[in-house]
Amino acid sequence: MQHGSECMRSTSVTKQEVRTAGSEKRRDQFLAVLRRHLKTCRIDTSEELLVMGGSSQDVELLRCAGFNDITLSNFQSELEEEEAHTKLSAKVKLLAIDAEQIDLPDGSFDCVFVHEVLHHCRSPHRALCEMLRVANKHVVLLEPNDSLSMRVLTRTGFSFPYEIFSVVYHGFKAGGVRDSCVPNFIYRWNANEVRKTVSSFLAEDVFVVHAYPYWDFNVDEKELSMRKETRIHAITSIIGAKTFLVVLRTLQKALNAIPVLRSQGNKFFCCVEKTGELRPWLTTEDGKIAFNPKF
Repeated sequence: MQHGSECMRSTSVTKQEVRTAGSEKRRDQFLAVLRRHLKTCRIDTSEELLVMGGSSQDVELLRCAGFNDITLSNFQSELEEEEAHTKLSAKVKLLAIDAEQIDLPDGSFDCVFVHEVLHHCRSPHRALCEMLRVANKHVVLLEPNDSLSMRVLTRTGFSFPYEIFSVVYHGFKAGGVRDSCVPNFIYRWNANEVRKTVSSFLAEDVFVVHAYPYWDFNVDEKELSMRKETRIHAITSIIGAKTFLVVLRTLQKALNAIPVLRSQGNKFFCCVEKTGELRPWLTTEDGKIAFNPKF
Protein backbone atom coordinates (compact mmCIF):
# COMPACT_ATOMS: atom_id res chain seq x y z
CA MET A 1 0.00 0.00 0.00
CA GLN A 2 1.31 3.45 -0.89
CA HIS A 3 1.68 5.97 1.90
CA GLY A 4 1.81 9.75 1.75
CA SER A 5 5.12 11.56 2.17
CA GLU A 6 4.27 12.38 5.77
CA CYS A 7 4.37 8.67 6.61
CA MET A 8 8.02 8.49 5.68
CA ARG A 9 9.07 11.43 7.81
CA SER A 10 10.91 11.18 11.09
CA THR A 11 8.74 10.79 14.18
CA SER A 12 10.44 13.84 15.67
CA VAL A 13 8.18 16.89 15.88
CA THR A 14 9.23 20.47 15.23
CA LYS A 15 8.27 23.37 17.50
CA GLN A 16 6.31 24.89 14.62
CA GLU A 17 4.24 21.72 14.23
CA VAL A 18 3.49 21.65 17.96
CA ARG A 19 2.25 25.24 17.80
CA THR A 20 0.22 24.43 14.71
CA ALA A 21 -1.33 21.40 16.37
CA GLY A 22 -2.97 23.59 18.99
CA SER A 23 -1.88 25.47 22.09
CA GLU A 24 -4.47 24.08 24.48
CA LYS A 25 -2.42 20.98 25.22
CA ARG A 26 0.96 19.55 24.35
CA ARG A 27 0.21 17.05 21.59
CA ASP A 28 3.71 16.52 20.23
CA GLN A 29 3.98 13.13 21.95
CA PHE A 30 0.75 11.83 20.41
CA LEU A 31 1.71 13.19 17.00
CA ALA A 32 4.99 11.27 17.19
CA VAL A 33 3.17 8.08 18.24
CA LEU A 34 0.64 8.45 15.42
CA ARG A 35 3.32 8.94 12.79
CA ARG A 36 5.31 6.00 14.10
CA HIS A 37 2.35 3.65 13.70
CA LEU A 38 1.00 4.72 10.32
CA LYS A 39 3.08 2.14 8.48
CA THR A 40 2.69 -0.55 11.17
CA CYS A 41 -1.10 -0.21 11.02
CA ARG A 42 -1.05 0.05 7.20
CA ILE A 43 -2.87 3.38 7.25
CA ASP A 44 -2.73 5.36 4.04
CA THR A 45 -2.91 9.09 4.83
CA SER A 46 -4.96 9.62 1.66
CA GLU A 47 -7.83 7.68 3.26
CA GLU A 48 -11.15 9.42 3.92
CA LEU A 49 -10.94 10.24 7.62
CA LEU A 50 -13.86 10.88 9.99
CA VAL A 51 -12.93 12.59 13.27
CA MET A 52 -15.39 11.82 16.08
CA GLY A 53 -16.06 14.50 18.68
CA GLY A 54 -13.23 16.49 17.18
CA SER A 55 -11.93 20.05 17.27
CA SER A 56 -9.77 22.31 15.13
CA GLN A 57 -6.75 21.12 17.16
CA ASP A 58 -7.44 17.55 16.02
CA VAL A 59 -7.64 18.73 12.41
CA GLU A 60 -4.30 20.53 12.60
CA LEU A 61 -2.64 17.57 14.31
CA LEU A 62 -3.91 15.18 11.64
CA ARG A 63 -2.73 17.51 8.91
CA CYS A 64 0.72 17.44 10.51
CA ALA A 65 0.55 13.64 10.26
CA GLY A 66 -0.22 13.86 6.54
CA PHE A 67 -4.02 13.48 6.35
CA ASN A 68 -5.88 15.76 3.95
CA ASP A 69 -9.36 14.29 3.40
CA ILE A 70 -10.78 15.11 6.83
CA THR A 71 -14.39 15.30 8.00
CA LEU A 72 -14.81 16.84 11.45
CA SER A 73 -17.84 15.67 13.43
CA ASN A 74 -19.34 16.64 16.77
CA PHE A 75 -22.57 17.83 18.32
CA GLN A 76 -24.09 20.68 16.30
CA SER A 77 -23.48 23.18 19.11
CA GLU A 78 -19.81 22.21 19.31
CA LEU A 79 -19.33 22.58 15.57
CA GLU A 80 -20.92 26.04 15.62
CA GLU A 81 -18.61 27.07 18.44
CA GLU A 82 -15.57 25.78 16.56
CA GLU A 83 -16.58 27.76 13.47
CA ALA A 84 -17.12 30.90 15.55
CA HIS A 85 -13.84 30.80 17.48
CA THR A 86 -11.37 29.12 15.12
CA LYS A 87 -10.27 29.40 11.51
CA LEU A 88 -11.23 25.99 10.19
CA SER A 89 -9.84 25.25 6.76
CA ALA A 90 -12.35 25.48 3.94
CA LYS A 91 -11.24 22.00 2.91
CA VAL A 92 -12.48 20.47 6.18
CA LYS A 93 -15.99 19.05 5.95
CA LEU A 94 -18.27 19.36 8.98
CA LEU A 95 -20.80 16.78 10.10
CA ALA A 96 -23.17 16.96 13.09
CA ILE A 97 -23.49 13.44 14.52
CA ASP A 98 -23.74 11.64 17.86
CA ALA A 99 -20.82 9.27 18.51
CA GLU A 100 -23.12 6.80 20.26
CA GLN A 101 -25.62 6.72 17.38
CA ILE A 102 -23.91 7.60 14.12
CA ASP A 103 -26.47 8.30 11.41
CA LEU A 104 -24.29 7.00 8.57
CA PRO A 105 -24.30 3.79 6.48
CA ASP A 106 -21.85 0.95 7.18
CA GLY A 107 -18.35 1.56 5.83
CA SER A 108 -18.96 5.25 5.08
CA PHE A 109 -15.34 6.24 5.75
CA ASP A 110 -12.01 4.49 5.25
CA CYS A 111 -10.81 5.47 8.72
CA VAL A 112 -12.54 6.75 11.86
CA PHE A 113 -10.45 8.63 14.41
CA VAL A 114 -11.24 9.56 18.02
CA HIS A 115 -9.02 11.49 20.42
CA GLU A 116 -10.00 11.32 24.11
CA VAL A 117 -13.75 11.25 23.46
CA LEU A 118 -14.98 7.73 24.28
CA HIS A 119 -14.68 8.24 28.05
CA HIS A 120 -17.11 11.18 27.73
CA CYS A 121 -19.82 8.86 26.35
CA ARG A 122 -22.61 7.23 28.35
CA SER A 123 -21.52 3.96 26.72
CA PRO A 124 -17.91 4.01 25.47
CA HIS A 125 -18.37 0.50 24.05
CA ARG A 126 -21.41 1.54 22.03
CA ALA A 127 -19.49 4.48 20.57
CA LEU A 128 -16.57 2.20 19.65
CA CYS A 129 -18.94 -0.27 17.99
CA GLU A 130 -20.51 2.54 15.98
CA MET A 131 -17.04 3.60 14.84
CA LEU A 132 -16.28 0.01 13.82
CA ARG A 133 -19.49 -0.12 11.81
CA VAL A 134 -18.87 3.14 9.97
CA ALA A 135 -15.16 2.46 9.29
CA ASN A 136 -14.26 0.48 6.19
CA LYS A 137 -10.58 -0.10 7.04
CA HIS A 138 -9.35 1.40 10.31
CA VAL A 139 -10.46 2.73 13.67
CA VAL A 140 -7.83 4.78 15.49
CA LEU A 141 -8.30 5.85 19.08
CA LEU A 142 -6.44 7.52 21.90
CA GLU A 143 -7.95 7.03 25.34
CA PRO A 144 -6.81 6.70 28.98
CA ASN A 145 -4.87 3.48 29.60
CA ASP A 146 -6.08 0.84 32.04
CA SER A 147 -2.93 -0.38 33.80
CA LEU A 148 -1.84 -1.43 37.26
CA SER A 149 0.07 1.80 37.74
CA MET A 150 -2.97 3.93 36.87
CA ARG A 151 -5.17 1.96 39.26
CA VAL A 152 -2.58 2.52 42.00
CA LEU A 153 -2.31 6.25 41.20
CA THR A 154 -6.11 6.54 41.38
CA ARG A 155 -6.35 4.68 44.68
CA THR A 156 -3.59 6.76 46.26
CA GLY A 157 -5.20 10.03 45.19
CA PHE A 158 -2.78 11.11 42.46
CA SER A 159 -5.49 10.62 39.86
CA PHE A 160 -9.26 10.81 40.17
CA PRO A 161 -11.89 8.43 38.77
CA TYR A 162 -14.13 11.28 37.55
CA GLU A 163 -13.07 14.11 35.24
CA ILE A 164 -14.09 16.99 37.47
CA PHE A 165 -11.29 19.30 36.30
CA SER A 166 -12.61 19.14 32.72
CA VAL A 167 -15.96 20.60 33.79
CA VAL A 168 -14.16 23.30 35.79
CA TYR A 169 -12.02 24.07 32.72
CA HIS A 170 -15.21 24.58 30.67
CA GLY A 171 -16.73 27.05 33.13
CA PHE A 172 -18.88 24.45 34.96
CA LYS A 173 -21.18 24.20 31.93
CA ALA A 174 -19.60 21.51 29.71
CA GLY A 175 -16.69 19.08 29.43
CA GLY A 176 -18.39 16.17 31.19
CA VAL A 177 -20.47 13.19 30.10
CA ARG A 178 -21.80 13.89 26.59
CA ASP A 179 -20.27 17.37 26.98
CA SER A 180 -22.61 18.25 29.85
CA CYS A 181 -21.84 19.79 33.25
CA VAL A 182 -21.89 16.30 34.83
CA PRO A 183 -18.30 15.04 35.33
CA ASN A 184 -17.76 11.81 33.40
CA PHE A 185 -16.21 8.63 34.73
CA ILE A 186 -12.77 8.16 33.17
CA TYR A 187 -13.23 4.83 31.39
CA ARG A 188 -9.79 3.35 30.73
CA TRP A 189 -8.94 0.89 27.95
CA ASN A 190 -6.33 -1.77 27.26
CA ALA A 191 -5.65 -4.16 24.39
CA ASN A 192 -7.69 -7.00 25.87
CA GLU A 193 -10.70 -4.73 26.42
CA VAL A 194 -10.57 -3.62 22.79
CA ARG A 195 -10.17 -7.19 21.49
CA LYS A 196 -13.19 -8.40 23.49
CA THR A 197 -15.34 -5.53 22.26
CA VAL A 198 -14.31 -5.91 18.62
CA SER A 199 -14.60 -9.71 18.74
CA SER A 200 -18.18 -9.40 19.99
CA PHE A 201 -19.22 -6.77 17.45
CA LEU A 202 -17.33 -8.14 14.44
CA ALA A 203 -17.91 -11.83 15.18
CA GLU A 204 -17.71 -12.69 11.47
CA ASP A 205 -14.49 -10.88 10.66
CA VAL A 206 -10.74 -11.28 11.06
CA PHE A 207 -9.22 -8.10 12.46
CA VAL A 208 -5.90 -6.92 13.89
CA VAL A 209 -5.45 -4.80 17.01
CA HIS A 210 -2.34 -2.62 17.21
CA ALA A 211 -2.01 -1.36 20.79
CA TYR A 212 0.60 1.00 22.20
CA PRO A 213 0.25 2.27 25.79
CA TYR A 214 2.63 5.06 26.83
CA TRP A 215 3.15 8.00 29.17
CA ASP A 216 2.11 11.48 28.09
CA PHE A 217 1.68 14.20 30.70
CA ASN A 218 0.02 16.67 28.32
CA VAL A 219 -1.05 19.22 30.92
CA ASP A 220 -0.20 22.87 31.45
CA GLU A 221 -0.05 25.12 34.52
CA LYS A 222 -3.68 26.18 34.16
CA GLU A 223 -4.93 22.61 34.08
CA LEU A 224 -2.74 21.62 37.02
CA SER A 225 -4.25 24.43 39.09
CA MET A 226 -7.71 22.91 38.57
CA ARG A 227 -6.80 19.43 39.80
CA LYS A 228 -7.57 20.26 43.42
CA GLU A 229 -9.23 16.89 44.02
CA THR A 230 -5.89 15.05 43.71
CA ARG A 231 -2.63 14.97 45.69
CA ILE A 232 -0.95 16.71 42.77
CA HIS A 233 -2.37 20.02 43.98
CA ALA A 234 -0.61 19.59 47.34
CA ILE A 235 2.70 18.96 45.56
CA THR A 236 2.41 21.90 43.14
CA SER A 237 1.50 24.25 45.99
CA ILE A 238 4.89 23.42 47.54
CA ILE A 239 7.31 23.18 44.61
CA GLY A 240 5.34 25.21 42.06
CA ALA A 241 3.61 24.17 38.84
CA LYS A 242 6.56 25.01 36.57
CA THR A 243 8.98 22.85 38.53
CA PHE A 244 6.45 20.03 38.70
CA LEU A 245 5.98 20.13 34.90
CA VAL A 246 9.75 19.94 34.36
CA VAL A 247 9.86 16.85 36.59
CA LEU A 248 6.93 15.32 34.71
CA ARG A 249 8.55 15.84 31.28
CA THR A 250 11.81 14.29 32.47
CA LEU A 251 9.99 11.36 34.05
CA GLN A 252 7.93 10.87 30.89
CA LYS A 253 11.05 10.42 28.74
CA ALA A 254 12.58 7.96 31.19
CA LEU A 255 9.43 5.83 31.52
CA ASN A 256 8.81 5.68 27.77
CA ALA A 257 12.38 4.56 27.13
CA ILE A 258 11.78 1.26 28.97
CA PRO A 259 9.05 -0.93 27.35
CA VAL A 260 7.87 -2.61 30.55
CA LEU A 261 7.43 0.80 32.22
CA ARG A 262 5.97 2.38 29.11
CA SER A 263 3.23 -0.27 29.05
CA GLN A 264 2.03 1.05 32.42
CA GLY A 265 1.45 4.50 30.95
CA ASN A 266 -1.53 6.80 31.25
CA LYS A 267 -2.32 6.92 27.51
CA PHE A 268 -3.54 4.17 25.21
CA PHE A 269 -3.06 4.42 21.45
CA CYS A 270 -4.85 1.74 19.46
CA CYS A 271 -5.65 0.97 15.86
CA VAL A 272 -8.16 -1.68 14.82
CA GLU A 273 -7.48 -2.89 11.30
CA LYS A 274 -10.35 -4.56 9.43
CA THR A 275 -8.89 -7.13 7.03
CA GLY A 276 -12.06 -7.90 5.07
CA GLU A 277 -11.57 -11.62 5.68
CA LEU A 278 -14.09 -14.00 7.24
CA ARG A 279 -13.30 -16.24 10.19
CA PRO A 280 -12.02 -19.66 8.99
CA TRP A 281 -15.19 -21.38 10.20
CA LEU A 282 -17.34 -19.17 7.96
CA THR A 283 -17.90 -18.99 4.21
CA THR A 284 -20.22 -17.24 1.76
CA GLU A 285 -23.14 -18.86 -0.04
CA ASP A 286 -25.31 -16.90 -2.45
CA GLY A 287 -23.89 -13.65 -1.11
CA LYS A 288 -24.70 -14.56 2.49
CA ILE A 289 -22.46 -15.66 5.36
CA ALA A 290 -22.82 -19.33 6.34
CA PHE A 291 -21.01 -21.77 8.58
CA ASN A 292 -18.31 -23.72 6.80
CA PRO A 293 -18.96 -27.48 7.33
CA LYS A 294 -15.43 -28.26 6.16
CA PHE A 295 -13.87 -26.40 9.07
